[in-house]
Parts: sequence; structure tokens; C-alpha cells
Amino acid sequence: MFQGSLEDVKLPDIIQLMSVSSKTGCFMLTRAAEEGQIYLDEGQIVHACFHELEGEEAIYALAIWEEGQFLFVLDKRAEKRTVQNRNTNILMEVARKLDEWRVLKRKIPSLDLIPELQSLGHKKVSFNTQEWHVLSKINGVNSINQIARKTGLTPIDVAKLIYGLVASGLVNLRKDAKALPDTNPLEKEHEADITSRTAEEERDWLSAKIEKIYRVSKSMLGEIAHPVIQRHCSSGIKSVSQGKGVPAVIETATQIVKAAQILEGSEKTKELTMKLKKIIREP
Repeated sequence: MFQGSLEDVKLPDIIQLMSVSSKTGCFMLTRAAEEGQIYLDEGQIVHACFHELEGEEAIYALAIWEEGQFLFVLDKRAEKRTVQNRNTNILMEVARKLDEWRVLKRKIPSLDLIPELQSLGHKKVSFNTQEWHVLSKINGVNSINQIARKTGLTPIDVAKLIYGLVASGLVNLRKDAKALPDTNPLEKEHEADITSRTAEEERDWLSAKIEKIYRVSKSMLGEIAHPVIQRHCSSGIKSVSQGKGVPAVIETATQIVKAAQILEGSEKTKELTMKLKKIIREP
């Protein structure tokens, strides 16, 4: 076995050493409660995993660790192969990611920091699909690492997206999580419906609510928010078709309200929230 601290020896150097010696086995990496694995077969990386990430994305997420422990277990083999590239190509990309991380650290010194959205007031901004995906997970409680796990992105990719938001003043970073509100502002807006409906009628009824949410939200927020409105409504319709019921409608409305807060500030968000509450309440 070969083991040590990532503070003393960096992961790319360790992988290079094992590659040259054509070892077969598994690097077991641990940092606090986190752990990841990188498997080698005769020195070649064949599989890696870290939380929901697999393959090269897992390697890139692990490579920026600056602390933690590693243990190489000789002859421990992977049950599947998720890495196809040669080690040379992977290590070149790791070096590029490390260069990116050195720049990102100027504004994001730790991936355990917690991003918190700031009110935009009347600023007009636009975000791409991936940015909206990250923004929807920013709640003042999730750290950058946690957002990465929830979105399926690597921590460094999430940090790159948040870096721009921090630089433009749209996001602040904090060390400690704030308390989450006890309830979602839309969560209690649906009274129990006692009307007897078939499963198909129930799906049609809920889908109609989401379609109305779509029309009202697009009318109020305009074309700049259309992509995110469309995405959340499509996801809501899919959830309704899977039998997830009223919570799917509430989640759709909630995500659109979050987008409104980012794009339009509090006044228009309050107006939109009231309209969406009314749609949810409708029998």
C-alpha cells in the first residue's frame, strides 16, 4: 500500500508516479466526510467516481483537492470502465483545470463557501440554461460543493459560473448557512380538493394549471425569462404525467418565482406570486 497526505503530494503527481510504474489498483481519497476513488489498470486510469460524478469529471473534481488523505490499494480493480482517454491527455486537462482554479480562488477561496443571491432591483440580466440550473440551487444554505452534487456538475464548473456572478455583484459568499424558512411561500396555497377525478382527469387538470402558469409568467416577465419559464413548465408537465400531483405544480411555480426575484426584484415578484397562488388555488 502507498498512502499519504494531499498537502504533501498532489494528486496529479501521485497518478503520474503510479502510471510510470504500471501499477494496478485504486486510489482511495478522503477529505472530512467526502471520499472518491480513481482506478488504474497497469498504470492507465480506467474509472473514477466522486459523489454522482464518474469518469474524467470525477478526476477533475478530485484533482483540485488541496488537503485530505490518499491510500493506494494494490490490485483493487474497477467493476466498470468510465475513462477512455490516455493518462497524458487527462493530466494535461487536469493542469488546465488547476490553472483555472488558481484564478477562481481570487474571489472564491473555498468551495465550501455558500453563495447567496442579491436583489437585482431593476437590472436586466440574462442567463443561459446551465447558469439557471445553478441559480435554482442557490438558497443561502447549499455550498458550492453541494450545488455541484445537486446539479451533477463538477465543483470547479459551478465555481466558474458563480465567479462571474460574484464579480458582477449578483451573488455574495458566506461561510455559514442561513436558516431556511419553515415553508415555501407557495407551499400551503393548495387546499385539499375533494372533487372526485379519475387519474387521467387529475393529470389534465394539473397540466392546465401549469399551462396557465406558463402564460401568466411569460406575460409578466417577458422574453428574457422565457427559456427558464419554458424549462420549468416542461419539467412540471413531465412530473404531473409521472403522477407527482399538486407538488409538481407548486415546484414549477416556486422555481419561476425564484427566477422573477433574480430578474425583476421584489415588487414584480410579489405581483407574480399572488397571481400564481391564485392559479394553484383554483378548483
